[in-house]
Amino acid sequence: MRLALLGPAPPFHGGIVTYLAMMHRILGARGHDLHWAGFRSQYPGFLFPGTSQTGETASWMPAPDSVRFVPWDPLSWGRTADDLLDFQPDAVIAKYWLPYFAAGYGTVVRRVREAGVRWIYVLDNVVAHERYPFAGALTRWALAEADGFVAMSDQVKRDLFATVPGVDPSAVIDCPHPVYDLGVPGRQRKTRAEARESLGLPAEARIALFFGFIKPYKGVTHLIGALPRLREHYGDDGVRVVVVGDVYGDDTPYIAAREAADCESILDWRQGYCPDQDVEDHVIAADVLVLPYVSATQSGIVQVAYAYDRPVISTDVGGLPEVVRDGRTGFLVPPEDPSAIADAVIRFFDGGHAEAFGGAVAAERETYSWDRLAEALESLAED
Repeated sequence: MRLALLGPAPPFHGGIVTYLAMMHRILGARGHDLHWAGFRSQYPGFLFPGTSQTGETASWMPAPDSVRFVPWDPLSWGRTADDLLDFQPDAVIAKYWLPYFAAGYGTVVRRVREAGVRWIYVLDNVVAHERYPFAGALTRWALAEADGFVAMSDQVKRDLFATVPGVDPSAVIDCPHPVYDLGVPGRQRKTRAEARESLGLPAEARIALFFGFIKPYKGVTHLIGALPRLREHYGDDGVRVVVVGDVYGDDTPYIAAREAADCESILDWRQGYCPDQDVEDHVIAADVLVLPYVSATQSGIVQVAYAYDRPVISTDVGGLPEVVRDGRTGFLVPPEDPSAIADAVIRFFDGGHAEAFGGAVAAERETYSWDRLAEALESLAED
C-alpha cells in the first residue's frame, strides 16, 4: 500500500518523533511505499516550555519527505494536504496527542477525505494532561472525520468514546505502545558495568531511574520526596536515584523539593534533553525505572524499560496498570505518595526481585511488538 505519515520529524526530537520513525521503519520493512509529511515548525519559541525543540536524533531515523505543517498557519495546512494528495496514498496515518494541533489536523483530514483517502489516527491521548482552551471542541473537530483509530490503552479508548460520541467501535483497534529499542540497529549493547562506567555511575549501587520530559503531571517532586527514606535505609553509598530529562516550564518546584529533601548525596539530577543514543545507556545502567505520575493515559517510558528487560515501579493511574503487572513486572503504588514510592523501591531491592521481574518483562515484551501495530494500521487502511 501507499501510506503517508503526518507528524513531527527530524530534526525535531522527542518521543513522538521516535515513535513515528519506528512506525516508518516497520511499515517500510513490510513493503509499503511511504511518505512522511513533517512539520516546518512545532511550537513558537514563547510557547515552548523546554530548552530545545530540535537537535541531534538517532542516525537511523529517516528525513521527512515534505516539510509544510505549522500548527498556527492555516496556509500551511492546505499545502500539507496538497503534499499528501500528490503522493496519492491509500491512507494517511497521523499521531494525535494534543488539542494544540487539532485545528490544523481537522482541516487537513477534511481535505484528504474529500479526495477519497482514508485517515487513521494513532491516539496517545484524547484528553490532554494540561489545560487547553476549548480542548474538547478542538479534539472533536480533529477526530470526528477520521476513518479509524488505534488506541494505545483502554483509558484512551474510553476517552475517545466520551469525547467524540458516535465513533463506530469497529473502527477502533486496541494496540498498546510498542517497545522502544533506542540502540543503533546492529550494534551490540553495552553491559550494565560498561553503561555505568560511561555515565559515571557507581558500579555497585542500587540505581532507580526516572527518564523523560519533566512535567508537573509526571510527579517528580513526589519521587524527590521519597529520597530521605531511601537514604535512611541504604545510606549515602547504597542507592542512587537518577533523574534524566528536560524540565518543561518552571523548575522552581523541583528546586524547592530538592532543598526540602536535602538528599543530594543519593540524587543524580541530569537536567536537559537526552539524545536517543544516550537513552539506552541510562536504561541499561539502571536496575528499575520509576514513574511517579500524578495522571497518565499511557507511557512510552514503560516500553523503553521493557525493551531492556527492566522492571517498572509506577503509580496506579490511567492506563499504566494495563502494562505494569503488579508483583510480576514491577510494583504499583498510589499517586502523590512519596512514602509509598520509597517503600516500593525498598521492597524491590530488598526482596531481590530484579531477576524474576526482568524475566517476566522479557516474556511480556512480546505483547508490545511493532508488527502488531503495523497489522492494526494495515487493517484500518484496507477497510
